[in-house]
Amino acid sequence: MTRLVATGLLMTAGLAAAAPALAESAVVEYQRLIAQVCQLKITPEMVRLYHAAEKELDTARAKGEMESNFFGLREPERAYNDCLQGTPAVPR
Repeated sequence: MTRLVATGLLMTAGLAAAAPALAESAVVEYQRLIAQVCQLKITPEMVRLYHAAEKELDTARAKGEMESNFFGLREPERAYNDCLQGTPAVPR
C-alpha cells in the first residue's frame, strides 16, 4: 500500500510538472477517468485515452518538455487488476 501511495505521488508530481504543456489534454482526462476504473471497469474510452495520452507524453519527451523519465501512465488493465486484488488504482 505504501508503495502504491508513493507511486501515485510520483505520478502526480510528474503530471504537475508537465501540466502547463499538457493542460486539459488526454493525459489529464485519462487521469480523471482511471481514478474511476474500479467502478466503471475498463471502457473503450479509457483505452482510447490511454493511447492518446501515451502519444502526448512521447511527443513531450521528444521535444524536451519533460525531463523526468519516471512519470508514466498506468495501463487500464493493470489498474483494474489492482481493484480485483483489493488495492485501489489511485490512492485516496
